Amino acid sequence: MSPTDLRYRECLENARRVCAAGTVPTMLVVGGPEMAAVRCNESLATLLNRPRAATRDESGPTLLPGVWTAVAEALGPLYRDGGAQSPATPPDSILLTLPADPPLSLRAAPLLVDGRVVGVLATATLDGAIAQLAETMRAEVARTTAARSRFLASASHDLRQPFQAMRLFLDALTTQVEGNARATRTAGMLANAMTAGEQLLNALLDISTLDAGTVEADMQAVSLDSLLQSLAEEFRPQAEEKGLRLRVHLPCRAVTRSDPVLLGRIIRNLLANAIRYTQRGGILLGLRKRDGQWRIEVWDTGFGVPQDKLDVIFDEFHQLTNPARDPTRGLGLGLAIVRRLSVLLHAPVDVQSRSGRGSVFAVTVDRLEGEDVPADAPAAASASEHGTEGVPLDGMRILVVDDDSMVLSGLLLTLESWGCAFVSASNMREVFAAVDGLEGPPDAILTDLRLPGKVSGFDVIDRVRKLFKADIPAVVLTGETAPESLLEGQRRGCAFLHKPLHPGELRRVLEEVRRDGAGC
Repeated sequence: MSPTDLRYRECLENARRVCAAGTVPTMLVVGGPEMAAVRCNESLATLLNRPRAATRDESGPTLLPGVWTAVAEALGPLYRDGGAQSPATPPDSILLTLPADPPLSLRAAPLLVDGRVVGVLATATLDGAIAQLAETMRAEVARTTAARSRFLASASHDLRQPFQAMRLFLDALTTQVEGNARATRTAGMLANAMTAGEQLLNALLDISTLDAGTVEADMQAVSLDSLLQSLAEEFRPQAEEKGLRLRVHLPCRAVTRSDPVLLGRIIRNLLANAIRYTQRGGILLGLRKRDGQWRIEVWDTGFGVPQDKLDVIFDEFHQLTNPARDPTRGLGLGLAIVRRLSVLLHAPVDVQSRSGRGSVFAVTVDRLEGEDVPADAPAAASASEHGTEGVPLDGMRILVVDDDSMVLSGLLLTLESWGCAFVSASNMREVFAAVDGLEGPPDAILTDLRLPGKVSGFDVIDRVRKLFKADIPAVVLTGETAPESLLEGQRRGCAFLHKPLHPGELRRVLEEVRRDGAGC
């Protein structure tokens, strides 16, 4: 083999090693552009969706069908020898653009053996590599977010099921041991432990759902004065139980554009924190105008926050006055949820505090005035807006549907203790069998949202209503928070109860159904 041939082979072998080892997209063109053999490294082969091009040479037209002619023409100047036929001096390199998404820029340089061009080595430019890396990262983030959303949708349901069953069994057990002081005390301690576990589970799932970006704000006009008044009534018993006074300062009618449910959750967390960390004095829930906006303020006379801790209190599991991690004093997740919700609603939250004197947390929202203010701006429903208590449920006929045997047994025990008559099922086939023996439509349908296969609780509601030709009131139990499901349920006039629910919540809804004789 001649020395020229040896240098030719050594040059190309070195170029192949450099190409294969490159961490950014790299391409080796062997020979002239018209009859070139092309080798890609794994990064470029993946980008072009030509995985075999990383293990063997491909012809240019095969690797880049339809565009190789343009690529070969762009490479042409590198092959000029500067002789009489082409007096222009060949460039040291050229910028080559490959048809990727986004388009990829490579810097192509000639490979010379004895002054003759034997090939071209093209490597992605820094800008091109960064753009491609950014696109890859965006795709990976989208894939990971989608996977996380699917996991959360499943986890929200599956993780809440055991807690739901335990809560129902505990309620039935508490009724059975009534009069036995020791057993009642033990049941009460078990209830406290379960409540702590439920709070932690719900908070963790809330944070994960917000981080996954699956929560969407339903922006609408919200009556702030009505919302704050209802929240004050909801939290006043908790404050009075600790000997605290909860005052409200609402100088005028106020309307903003926000999501009433999510905004209500922010203020609830702030009120709960204020009550939890205040031992004497009181709480003030106020509203004031500032710079064309509304400022919702929660004042307390609690422990206060040191100046160097004002930022870290919004971190997960950070509590200034609970080093022993006593779950009865909170979980350290309330303000972490507040921060995420404030970003989602574009409602900044700030805090001012003095150690030992108290704190003020403020939420700033836009102000609607004049023609922008509808006459019936809604407020978020509070827990105190349920129907009147004490409505007897004896003889109320209920169709109960849940595929989890533990939850179903717990529901039936609870309904039995209230004197309800019921039929139960775990799937659609059993639903038809259960209602077949009824003389008329049930007074209510109580169903889990997620059932075996592709059947949902909405399917059960539609089929049973169609069967009896009646708009039967329906209550949907769910561990999910997807807005699509909530909207679909609202179109059917269904009530929603989120797992793990307390039996008292279910009873209030059933009392409303019996009292109103219509959907909830």
